[in-house]
Amino acid sequence: MDDFEYKGYWYLPDCEDHQVAGILTFVANDSAILELIGDIDAHDEPLMAIFEQKSHTVIWGVNSDAKRITLFNCHLIGNHFNSDSRFPIMRYSVQFVITGKYVRSYDELAFNSCHVEIPALTPWCFPAAIQQTLLFKDDKTTIKGLSLIIDTEQIEHPIVSVDVEGATIELHRTVTYCGDLRCPKIEQSTSLVIKKPQKDHLGSFLHDIHIYEQFLSFAALSDASASDIWLQDDDLYQELNNGRKIYTKIQLHYGRKDRSKWNDKNVNFLFEYNAIKENYPNIIKKWYLESNDIAPIRAHLIESIKKKGSFSSVDFLIVFQAIEGFMIRFLYEDKTSTKNKLTLLLRDFSDIAKLKCNEIDIDAAVNSRHYYSHFFKKSKKAKILDGIELFYLTRRLRKVLICCMLTFIGFSHEDINKLLSKSTYNFSA
Repeated sequence: MDDFEYKGYWYLPDCEDHQVAGILTFVANDSAILELIGDIDAHDEPLMAIFEQKSHTVIWGVNSDAKRITLFNCHLIGNHFNSDSRFPIMRYSVQFVITGKYVRSYDELAFNSCHVEIPALTPWCFPAAIQQTLLFKDDKTTIKGLSLIIDTEQIEHPIVSVDVEGATIELHRTVTYCGDLRCPKIEQSTSLVIKKPQKDHLGSFLHDIHIYEQFLSFAALSDASASDIWLQDDDLYQELNNGRKIYTKIQLHYGRKDRSKWNDKNVNFLFEYNAIKENYPNIIKKWYLESNDIAPIRAHLIESIKKKGSFSSVDFLIVFQAIEGFMIRFLYEDKTSTKNKLTLLLRDFSDIAKLKCNEIDIDAAVNSRHYYSHFFKKSKKAKILDGIELFYLTRRLRKVLICCMLTFIGFSHEDINKLLSKSTYNFSA
């Protein structure tokens, strides 16, 4: 998402006759602010706009390019009125900005599909839509030419398509060309496309996008957030003479301060698409159908692998509590103690070579978990770790948590051993 500024007129959906000039300023990964020169609520007295502070669920607007704009969840954050002036200045924070279509509410059934760009997706599932061929001279060693071929047939069809309870989750190849013959630039990428059989609301699409972001973040063991989101209404299009339909571009913008900048040079994937290609549909179905159960555990895992300048007991608790939650939700539902659950888990994972389960001190892990959670008085008999020892224990337990997640999406222990032996992720770190 790029920064932008729209100058235009703004009004409430049912009050088109009363339009107010203003500027919408969007700063990617930060905020969207609407500043109005006047009172959008059309009070009889301008001073009332200051005393009767009011937020709006939706505001519509049109900018200088005649682009339709919908703003959702507009909260008044500031106002100014000079008694010598005839109008107030009103400032609103905006949660969601939709360009290209007027939508009456967040829950309106307004869209048929969405197209999502996630920077991490292209290196994870390489599109391979461009074929490169070297041409050699007769001596078979000297290169005389280089040819690039774009496979348009592959572009027209998805890499993979999975039906999940009323939604179709697809991965698509995209090739973009810009510049000219003097300075051509060709880029290929993989994007996420979500289709619905009938129109659905914005919240439903954002929910589905977030679940896929979670999945890709786990595969990368790094934040993998969407950078651009395009929505489609199948009823909004222009039809060419040959019958081809050009759909109106509807883009969604919203600030995400928690989103990290993707840097594929510093990311080694735990697993890539090719490693799970055969089982990908089953994995995605399970991930979506049980997303509510696994979401907090996944969130703790991703939090635990974020690069930080320091280590504390909180980092240890994040990992241990995620493992504890996984054991309770998916493995051992009885009332056995945390120590017994962890003992069983490590025994079950003993055949996964890189875990080195025999090197994990179960008593120290459980005692440390209880101590840092409740801060009871230290016992001389209880082994409680801190400092560098707690750091190394956390690192070992994080590997256990990763394997818990792998088993959740359908990997057998044999598969995990094969995967970790080939993974570009430094599992020994």
